[in-house]
Amino acid sequence: MELTRAVGENIKRIRKSKKLSMERLAAEAGVSRSMLGQIERGEANPSVGIVGKLALALKVPAEVLLENDDFEALTEYRNVDTKPMRLDGGKAVLRCNFPYDDVTRIESYFLDLYISAHYIPEPSIPGCICYATVVSGTVSMTAQGQTFQLIERGALRFAADQPYSFENMTNATARLVLIYQYLK
Repeated sequence: MELTRAVGENIKRIRKSKKLSMERLAAEAGVSRSMLGQIERGEANPSVGIVGKLALALKVPAEVLLENDDFEALTEYRNVDTKPMRLDGGKAVLRCNFPYDDVTRIESYFLDLYISAHYIPEPSIPGCICYATVVSGTVSMTAQGQTFQLIERGALRFAADQPYSFENMTNATARLVLIYQYLK
């Protein structure tokens, strides 16, 4: 998103969350109401001084008004667009569902464990949390020194920055969804 538009949207969103009228914010910041309206609509590029005055009046750090995350809420990824990783001699297949996103700090994967498959990934970076959900089958999951037997629709949240593993416990394919969240 264009920075001028992002600044305007940030000001408007914060102003409304604080239940301030445009007139009141303009008066507290020492800018005209028409200038504030142009800024909020992305029609005017405010100077650093005006951004500072608006931030002070809104009681937020100026950098909050400058945030421009380019986040697209509606995003589609298709299974055919990603190449699966075959692991454990081909008995485990890991396919990216959503790649890492800088804004949400999340990525997700589909994991298929065929008969007698094991998936033992390297621990992730410090502060990483995994949300593992079994879609079908029965899976033995070891995390944080404990072992859990999860059946269909069972889920486990654990620290992925420590050793963990998955093992298929049935004579059918077990399927999981793995969501990794990277905390700040």
